[in-house]
Amino acid sequence: MVVNVGLIGYGNQAKRLEKFFSRNKTVLKSIYHPKKTSKNFTNNLEDLYNNDCIFITSPNHTHFEYLKRLTNDFSGYIFCEKPPIINEDELIFLKNLPDQKKQKIFFNFNFRFSNLNSTLKKYLNSETIGEPIHFSFISTHGLAFKKEYSSSWRSNRKINPNNILDTVAIHYIDFLIFSLGLPRSHSVHLHQISKMGTSNDTAHVSLSFSNGITASVFVSYASPYINEFSLLGTNGYMAIKENTLKIFSPRDTFSTNGNFVDPPMIKKERFDMEKNYRDSLSNSLNYFLDHVQNSSNIPLDHFHTSLNSNHMIFEINS
Repeated sequence: MVVNVGLIGYGNQAKRLEKFFSRNKTVLKSIYHPKKTSKNFTNNLEDLYNNDCIFITSPNHTHFEYLKRLTNDFSGYIFCEKPPIINEDELIFLKNLPDQKKQKIFFNFNFRFSNLNSTLKKYLNSETIGEPIHFSFISTHGLAFKKEYSSSWRSNRKINPNNILDTVAIHYIDFLIFSLGLPRSHSVHLHQISKMGTSNDTAHVSLSFSNGITASVFVSYASPYINEFSLLGTNGYMAIKENTLKIFSPRDTFSTNGNFVDPPMIKKERFDMEKNYRDSLSNSLNYFLDHVQNSSNIPLDHFHTSLNSNHMIFEINS
């Protein structure tokens, strides 16, 4: 079955999706934009309704407007970029949707489908790592110093109040919630380092889970590019840095005089974090489109975890 797709948006993510559609059994039939005029666009949202599914890739603050209209008027499947929405009132609307509608909505928290997640599942609670104790994520680059940033929707606190939390940190928070459940406590430090625009460009989030596991998420648009992950366990630790995965174990490694020393590195392999992102996006899209092709319900835990992750951002930023 060839899937007919309607697309809302024309930014970078929309362009990534268009490339994916062209390589798969998916036909992009129509693209909507409220104002843009060209032969490739329509200004009438209803022109998308005869498709099997509609992708929402517009700015974050517009997601709810489209979700509300589509859940009322469109009978097909909906793929929406994260975050689902940007405030509590919008969240309540989504929570109150009937299950049959929720099972046709998919929010693109693509790290759930990443190579990193597969690697984590392989070693989590393994003899090599032991019981997990602490996760750490660092994801930064210099977007806030680009000339176009200060006039973009991302830097506007009025329409994008959660900024770096919604666009970057939410991926890692959702990754943790999907694996560990909701945290029992949290704290956040927000900063506007670049002084560009009106919204925070840097955040450090600390999370504590009921099983004693803690996590640190540091994200920024105001520093050099870094993409790092580490997991510390009771018997070893895993670190991904500069596109290399290293695993060190066991804990009980001693010097000749009986003092603890660094565990030996027992594994080293290339782990391309950019490829991890590309693969996770492809896997996420395939997961969604498989359900469209088979006319099957998307499991509700994906919908509910997405809203839990979104709500966590509101709590953190309150």
